[in-house]
Amino acid sequence: MNTRSLRTFVLAATALSVAAAGDGFELKPPAAPGGALKGTATAPAGTEWVVVFYRVAGEEEFSSFNLDAGPDGTSYAGQLEAAFPAGAKLEYYAALRTPAGIKYLPAEAPASFASLQMPGTAAAPAGGTAAAQAGQPLPAAVPAPPAAAAAGQPPAHGPIYVDGAFERVAHHQTPVEGERRNLGSGQIRFAYQKEEDGQQVLLNARVVYTNQPFGNQTRWSLGDLQAAYAAGGNKVQLGDMVVQESELTLAGAGRRGFDYSYTGQPLGGHLFALNTQAHSGTEGLAWPVKGSEVYGGSLGYGWLNGNLRAKVVFLSGKDDPATALNLVSAYAPTVRDGSTGSFVLDGRFFESRLAVSGEYARSLFTKDLVNEATHLTDQAWRLSGFWVDGPFSAQLGYRDVGRDFGTVGVAFFVGDRRTLNGSLGVNYASWSLSATAVDERTNPTGQPGLDQAWNQTQSVDARVGLTQTLFWRVGLRQAHQEAELISNPLIPFSNSKRSGLTTGFDLVLPPASSLAFNAQFDRLRSEGASDTTGSSTTLSLGGSLALGQRVRLSPNLSWSRTLSDPGDQKTTMENAFLNADVTLVPGVLGFLLNGGISRTVLLTGEVMENSVAEGTLRFFLDTFLKGRGRASLGLKGRYTHTPNLVTPPLTGTGTGGTATPTPTLVIPGNDNSVSILLNISY
Repeated sequence: MNTRSLRTFVLAATALSVAAAGDGFELKPPAAPGGALKGTATAPAGTEWVVVFYRVAGEEEFSSFNLDAGPDGTSYAGQLEAAFPAGAKLEYYAALRTPAGIKYLPAEAPASFASLQMPGTAAAPAGGTAAAQAGQPLPAAVPAPPAAAAAGQPPAHGPIYVDGAFERVAHHQTPVEGERRNLGSGQIRFAYQKEEDGQQVLLNARVVYTNQPFGNQTRWSLGDLQAAYAAGGNKVQLGDMVVQESELTLAGAGRRGFDYSYTGQPLGGHLFALNTQAHSGTEGLAWPVKGSEVYGGSLGYGWLNGNLRAKVVFLSGKDDPATALNLVSAYAPTVRDGSTGSFVLDGRFFESRLAVSGEYARSLFTKDLVNEATHLTDQAWRLSGFWVDGPFSAQLGYRDVGRDFGTVGVAFFVGDRRTLNGSLGVNYASWSLSATAVDERTNPTGQPGLDQAWNQTQSVDARVGLTQTLFWRVGLRQAHQEAELISNPLIPFSNSKRSGLTTGFDLVLPPASSLAFNAQFDRLRSEGASDTTGSSTTLSLGGSLALGQRVRLSPNLSWSRTLSDPGDQKTTMENAFLNADVTLVPGVLGFLLNGGISRTVLLTGEVMENSVAEGTLRFFLDTFLKGRGRASLGLKGRYTHTPNLVTPPLTGTGTGGTATPTPTLVIPGNDNSVSILLNISY
């Protein structure tokens, strides 16, 4: 019982950290030159702001614009009206102020960035800074990256791009039977984009190679396949794409098929025929595969200069997860089909200080075709509002999903739930304060044989600028979970209360360094049949340090301990990792170091240690390619230490019925290897 209690508590804490890690960010180029640059992001609840940094490749300074929080408090969106040069390449990244501190997307930023190509034919590069900022203030404590010189970056070319990597394992202390000493991978990408007379053509395809295919994977495979044509407000797409209509109908996901959209003012429309599952090769590329398809469309109309917009959405289809390219499931997934209709209304008022969003949907849905389940009809609706006026903001939302509501446009749709959420915030440059609350009920209709759960969470977070570069964070958490029907009354924490405290400091060291310290304490107490308590303490320190122009360090230290009573059971985990990038000779020779150690003290007192260290000396060959591409030769050494693996003896029956035991095999945990690397990109 005690061990189960501890495991439940550890899993609950892990689930929270995984949920917080689900951040995402995407920057979309306009369909035609002169259009708006659109950004979307998802972030943990309680995130204070999301800022996008961008520049035209080759320029020194970054500009920025903010993404606005959506009614749900976790989605962010924004756009930038700016005149970028046709065909220009943008470098960009996002900075997020989350309850755990400042995060960057991609994670390597601001040391490296993502990039995208603007529509149109590239012209001669212009000097000066990028387009002007969107007129919004830059939040405090966001370190801008250093000016990165364009030297060493190959000029844009195309339409063929090639990336390849080869590794020869020259030495392996503990060789593995049948291991490959020659490791090769790469991709060939075809990317063509042309804009002329208001028309745009986009072709994109990628072929991937590996000499280490996994499972049924082949050495050669097709990656992205996409074709698009845009003229005026019309756009047709074939192949891989991301399509989203609304929360209750078609949610964003990687899909392929056919898509047509018309974006106009005041009328807009959309038609789609898409696969519900990912497929390999060219399967379902232009039209969905039978058995896993969704057909439908939407029609929208706007008033008040586009500030008020209504849209109707309809879709119908069938979803068979067994047709998926990479199906990983611990159970037999059901085959679903049905139709869903929705009415969506969005509005912005009072000079966009007030944003309102609502949706009502009905579905005729079958949850399990294999077992001949009946078609059931039900409804779902949501309503939310968001108010922002200078430093003040407020959000309130409610959603009610019927127990028989469903849609094939969302892979894992959870019905029978009611959620109320809200937040208040005050955000100044030197300090900020925010509060959030969520009340969620699952199975409120009381379906027989299913548990009813009631979850409430509240949080208060504050940030104070102690100096221009040092910020202090503190937050309080409280949660209450109540299960009215419990399948197993001995399960701990099915009825429980959780409380927690978080605090930390952010230190910004211009121009390109930052450190963040975080401390978190949580306490969980069961109010069910078992009297169980648990607590967790976590400390972490991480950041990115630039030591001059030649050295960049990214340390990450963490310590955590979980306790569970009765029994005074304790588990301790310690981790230390370091990434270092050292320029020995600019443009010629560099050194990369990655490594760390992890130490765990189990309930029994047994100590498990794992460590790894990897260093790579890189010789850059860019100068020999005269700007046509990038290449490097490398010498990599790797050391690993893990606990020895002991295989127990097996007893079999030999000739004459005599038992023949096999000897105990001890596989040593220490290993090292040396490899020669070649990387090329054109």
